[in-house]
Amino acid sequence: MSGWLTIAKWEFFRSKLKFDSRSAILLTLTLALVIAASFAAAQTQMSMNQKIYTAASAEPALRPILESDQRFSYLPVTVFEATEFYLYGADFVIIGNNVYLGDSYKSAAAGSALENTVKEYREIVLTSYDDINNSHPVWVTVHDIERPQNYQLLSARNAARSLETGVESSTNDRSHQGYPAGEITQEYLNAGSSFTIPEDINDLDDYKGRAFFQKQTLSTPSFFSPPIPFTAILYAFLFIFPIYFISQFYSTSIMDERTNKKGELILAAPLSSREIVIGKTLPYVLVTLLIQAVITLYIMGIPADIRTAQSSLLILAAILPVVLLFFALSFFGAILSRSFKELTFTSVFLSVIISGYLFFPAMFTNIHAISSISPITLIVRLIEGETLQIGTYLFSTLPFYFVAFSAFLFGTYIYREEDLFTQKAVSEKITDCLEIFLLNPYGSVFLLSIIFIPFVYMTQLMLIVMLFNLPAPHSVIVMIALSAMAEELVKSAGIYTIFKRKLQLVTMRNALRLAVLSGTGFFAGEKAVAVLTLAPIASSAFGAVMTMGTLLLIPLLLHISTAAVSSIVMYRFGTRRYLLSVILATVVHSAYNLFILRGVLFV
Repeated sequence: MSGWLTIAKWEFFRSKLKFDSRSAILLTLTLALVIAASFAAAQTQMSMNQKIYTAASAEPALRPILESDQRFSYLPVTVFEATEFYLYGADFVIIGNNVYLGDSYKSAAAGSALENTVKEYREIVLTSYDDINNSHPVWVTVHDIERPQNYQLLSARNAARSLETGVESSTNDRSHQGYPAGEITQEYLNAGSSFTIPEDINDLDDYKGRAFFQKQTLSTPSFFSPPIPFTAILYAFLFIFPIYFISQFYSTSIMDERTNKKGELILAAPLSSREIVIGKTLPYVLVTLLIQAVITLYIMGIPADIRTAQSSLLILAAILPVVLLFFALSFFGAILSRSFKELTFTSVFLSVIISGYLFFPAMFTNIHAISSISPITLIVRLIEGETLQIGTYLFSTLPFYFVAFSAFLFGTYIYREEDLFTQKAVSEKITDCLEIFLLNPYGSVFLLSIIFIPFVYMTQLMLIVMLFNLPAPHSVIVMIALSAMAEELVKSAGIYTIFKRKLQLVTMRNALRLAVLSGTGFFAGEKAVAVLTLAPIASSAFGAVMTMGTLLLIPLLLHISTAAVSSIVMYRFGTRRYLLSVILATVVHSAYNLFILRGVLFV
């Protein structure tokens, strides 16, 4: 049996979710009680909203209407008593055809509930006649039309033309957004529509019994409701919560071996660090993917055709990089932390960052191209029956794959005794990762800059999410400055490690040589990422900030020059002035970017 497979089998049977027999029994009993209580509540139709409003009525004929809604507690009164209904604690009173409300917020809410109850009761009565065509003469067919992309980057010519004519440029033209030329006609709305009016009560019940996540496609005017806002958040919660939950057990398992020194026995085994990490990670990843498959089947149902099966598999393909990233960062955080307290802080911090990256862009699904940043957007579109392009998939998932692979790689480098069982500072452990990589026969600052590209890429995409709702051009200016700082940090990290650990002589010649290698590597990786993944947002202002034009020579010189700034400062003042070197390089980089975009930002 392979070494990693042995470790995986041992980890799976050893972990058991860290519950002893007593805790497992208590957990099982608690779960059984919750299921029993839920079943009893469903059978008795109990609800938290039961009898929350007191309805006084002097009209006995209205009693069936009020008792049809469990929110109302019916109170029969005479006409004389009805004038003093507030003395009986009633929220409203019905006298004849009039409803009198109290002066409280609760009475106002009760009046709104009464209005909805009357509508529902009227629908029930009409349906009971078993004559759908006459009882429901008006039906509403719902067509969801994609919103045009307004937040686009205008060229200098279009911007000037807009100022001269006072008319927005053609980027908002319906003909470029999938809309028909001219007005939206009835023929366009009816094209491809497969909705039919229900013929009997059973069909009507099928239309009303749609699942919570399904869009409303057919309704009567009384029961037409707009789509649930931010449905993507609900999907994100369903898919992300199990990942977060299981990743906690994963990181805790690694931290437990570090604090109790149990990991020394594994390190003493004739296994490589790579085999140990794969073996410890694989069981948790497989269990998580199994849960994701169950959630997918719950939402999509058992596939009845090839299209549904393909969509279900694509949903799993979209969530896979998210799973890998969660576990990679949990693994790396468990290696860097020196105690369970630090691990808790690290886990919560990283989970919040990733969750924000996944949640916020997904809220703009079908509204703006920026939403494609999040893989949750892909899942929402697949659930809604849309097709998935390979370019969009790469744009959303490649950063997750690359960052997860890099985190596992650098974490495996320091999965050794001198880093696992010592109280080194976090910065020292990160420097150890970079030193081991640079001492590798294939390691260099050129390759290190390329490896760090996905980290910068995801940072910039996260900045887009955070700055998207801020007014332009201020949001773009802040984006330029923060993006430049992220790039200068990763370009100078390898040079910092070489100078701090004395891997090479600290000379001006080496400082310039390393700057050329680092800047060239970052430039090559940046252009490769731009070609592969930035197509979905290339036309937006933020996409332009990330690509910064089509010229090759000038951006190459820029990356080399800014890397040289930080490298020379560290050569002159030492690595203790590393932060100063990054700030100076960021200023130069930001000035160049602002100069390039001046025609757009300041017109």
